[in-house]
This record gives sequence, C-alpha cells and structure tokens, in this order.
Amino acid sequence: MKRKIILTLMLSVVFVTNAQRHDIKSFTKADNGVTYQIQKINPEGQRIQEGDLVIGKFAIYYGDSLVYSKFNRPSEPVFPVLARNQVFKGDLIDGLKMMHVGDVTTFAFPTDSMTKYNTGVPKTLKADYVFYQVEVDSVASLAEVEGKERAMSDSLLKVEYESIMDYLAKENWDKTPIDGVFIKHLKKGTGANIKNGDKVKMHYVGQLLNGTVFDCSLEDVAKANNMYVEQRKYEPLEFTVGEGRLIRGFEAAAKQMKKGGKAIVLIPSESAYGARDMGVIKPFSPLLFTLEVVDVTKGQSATNKTANKNKSNKTK
Repeated sequence: MKRKIILTLMLSVVFVTNAQRHDIKSFTKADNGVTYQIQKINPEGQRIQEGDLVIGKFAIYYGDSLVYSKFNRPSEPVFPVLARNQVFKGDLIDGLKMMHVGDVTTFAFPTDSMTKYNTGVPKTLKADYVFYQVEVDSVASLAEVEGKERAMSDSLLKVEYESIMDYLAKENWDKTPIDGVFIKHLKKGTGANIKNGDKVKMHYVGQLLNGTVFDCSLEDVAKANNMYVEQRKYEPLEFTVGEGRLIRGFEAAAKQMKKGGKAIVLIPSESAYGARDMGVIKPFSPLLFTLEVVDVTKGQSATNKTANKNKSNKTK
C-alpha cells in the first residue's frame, strides 16, 4: 500500500472558492527538491526536525483556488514530521524541515506528482500545482505528545472502569461480563439463542450512563428526547449477526438473546467506539442499550457455509 501523508488532508472537500494568485516563477526550488515561497521568516525560531509535531495552521490551493483553510481557526497539531511518511522527494515533509517556529511558507507541489502517489488530489485537476501555505506557531516532540495521549487514555479508562462499577453496583447488576458486555435480561424470549448468520430485527435505545439518549429506533422515544427526525423511518434495525456491521458489543449482546427477548446491555468503550470522538459519545464512553428482539430468521454461520461448500465440492 502506498504511503499517504498529510497531503491527503481534506482534499476531497471544497470549503471555499477564494482565489489567490500564485506565480510559480516567483517560487524558489531548493536542492532537496522543495519548491517554496517565504511569506514570513523567523530565523531565530526553533528549526523543525525529524520527530517533531508541527502546531499551526495551513491552507490548500488547487492552482489559485482556495479549497481548504485552517487560518481562521486556533492553532492545532497538524503535521507529524516523520521520514516514514514521506511520499516523494520535495514533498511536504522535506518542506517542513526547512521551516522555523514563526515562519509562514507556501509550498508548490506538481499536480502530476500528487496524483502519481495517490495523495487525494483529483486526477482530473487542471491546475499544474497544488499549493500548501503553512504557518508554524510551535512544535512539540511527537514522542512527548504520544506519551501524554497514552497517559490521558489510561486516566480516562480508569474513570470509565469506575463509572461502570458504580453503575453495576447501583443497579444491582452481575459484575461478571459475558463476551465483554454486561447484560440484564428483562424478558427471556423463546427459542434458541441468536448466533452468527442469523438475520435479526431489533428495536434499540442507545444511552450514555447519565441517561442521555443518542440514538433509537422508536418514534415515541425520539420525540420524548427532542431528537425526532421527520425524514427517518423508525423501525426495527435489521442486520445479520457476524457480518461486523455494528459495534462488537452490540452483536455480543444480541448473541445472548432470543426472539421476543428484551434486555439492557452495558457496553464498555473497548467493545464500542473506544478512543474515537463521536460527538455526543465522547472517547472512552461506556454505552447502555435497551434491546428488544422483534424477529429472528435462523441462518448459517460463515463457518457452516464454508463446511457445506467444501462438502458439496467433494461430492462433485
């Protein structure tokens, strides 16, 4: 797989259409292949080095058309400067290593180089160059940042664990997880447990531990929580267990239920969205789902299908 670096950032989305004249004749080509133009230089500033994380702002132009800009936003970590991320000689990694804290520089990358290495630029782009304007406000050690992120993750995981244990104790639940989730059956249902390959229709209400509803399949619940969407159909969720279309904890809970069954399941973040920020669902958030199995169509698991296929091939 070709390596892609930050040159791919947001290139597929056009945010603005302002124009700024870029005369390539006014740009300089360095010995390392970087084509650049300096808008502001701070030679006393810290020089960017391998392993730094650049904190600042940037804008992307296709030719003279501005397609994306962070200059109207607060500075944030944007570019990890790592040799392993380099795509071609004279790319943004090489360019960043020429800059200091406090510099503002525009880099020009030939469109054919960008498309050749699959950096997110449309192959139909008519402009000869893609321009990146970069402002460096500060740098941080990538190792230091990653260390802080790990420490933060460990802290959030500890908070999550404590919140789960508190909830289980308060609600008098069994504290032993089954397949990574905690479940409280409200109605057992009938027939066999749901398995991989079964097609299921299931109503659900998803909540945070504080009671905030973030999604549901029931119209009355949506209206009661001011999240009703007129264009949406409120009906049971249909899915085939084992296909991996849903978060792991949702399927793990389904496999502990039967047709007609109803349960509340607590899903730790490791079986849900983990460290991802999903808006209302913040990183390392445990989730509560109230589930009701409306219907089950028994099917074959992938393992059984493979076995049957092999058996069929042997008889031919």
